Amino acid sequence: MIVKCIVENVLVLLGGITLFLYGLKLMSEGMQSLVGNKMRRLLGATCKSPTVGVLLGTGVTAVTQSSTATNVMLIGFVNAGALTLAQAVGVIMGANIGSTVTAQLVSLSGSEVFNVTAIASLVALSGLIISFSGRRFFKSLGGVMLGLGFVFIGIEIMNSSAFQFKDYTFFRRLFMTKSPVFLILNGILITGIVQSSSAVSSVMIILAINGLISFEGSAFLILGTNIGAGIAVLLVSAPMSVEAKKVAVANLIFNVIGTLVWIVPLIAFKDGILRAFSLLGGGIERQIANFHTIFNLSTTLLLLPFVKQFVWLIERLFKSKRKTAIRKGEAVA
Repeated sequence: MIVKCIVENVLVLLGGITLFLYGLKLMSEGMQSLVGNKMRRLLGATCKSPTVGVLLGTGVTAVTQSSTATNVMLIGFVNAGALTLAQAVGVIMGANIGSTVTAQLVSLSGSEVFNVTAIASLVALSGLIISFSGRRFFKSLGGVMLGLGFVFIGIEIMNSSAFQFKDYTFFRRLFMTKSPVFLILNGILITGIVQSSSAVSSVMIILAINGLISFEGSAFLILGTNIGAGIAVLLVSAPMSVEAKKVAVANLIFNVIGTLVWIVPLIAFKDGILRAFSLLGGGIERQIANFHTIFNLSTTLLLLPFVKQFVWLIERLFKSKRKTAIRKGEAVA
């Protein structure tokens, strides 16, 4: 009987995750269809400064709800020679900030002011009706609304199933582990599979609301999810030019640096950091969403003054790699 209940709850949780991811996909595709050409023109325009790039990357990713989509567009522009690596770096930083919008929305899903699920159902129904229109604009708008509704309905399904896992010791031990390395690797692996740091951080919020994960554990998982998202973008750039690969590597290194900056304070001053985030208000769900945003904001503020040095590091890495390849070729010859 216990095994049957566990299997049923796992299937319901997977169903909620599936609906959530499908909702994100519909939203992303709908928004790209609505404003995609404008976004591409904006990204294709020469950024006057890294700060402009950060603002642009944040806005584009907040609208499309996909940092991967923003980075893929960037890779395409750099691959075509329309943007340089230096111009792309600021947008990369902004894309990471914009990717935290989803988690912020999910953290508000437990609001007692109004029934989020009821409103989400109405939005989804309205989106479905609008999408029946023959006009492309209304089809795209309907897709965005339908996706938004699915996101929050999926959250409710995940929430109701995750609540049941509180009774199972195995799951509590799995999610409440104290090992930072294990949690970071988990975040990398899960995000590598799902290919969405927004989705993984959102699921973490659901688990935290139901007492299955602590703020400390979620913080280390978030470090891993950001690296995992960088690896996913790196895979997209694999068949492209060296310049396109540099963009993907820059995105990955940005998140690795952020992880290295945060990991020591999280271990050494975890109680102080927890108190600091609790002062921002809200429950654990708000603390996790705020950490996700502050992680990317702080990494951006740290690296923004050193964009030239950051670009030099990326160029240096590829130059060293090229020299190594040449030496191996000479050795074979």
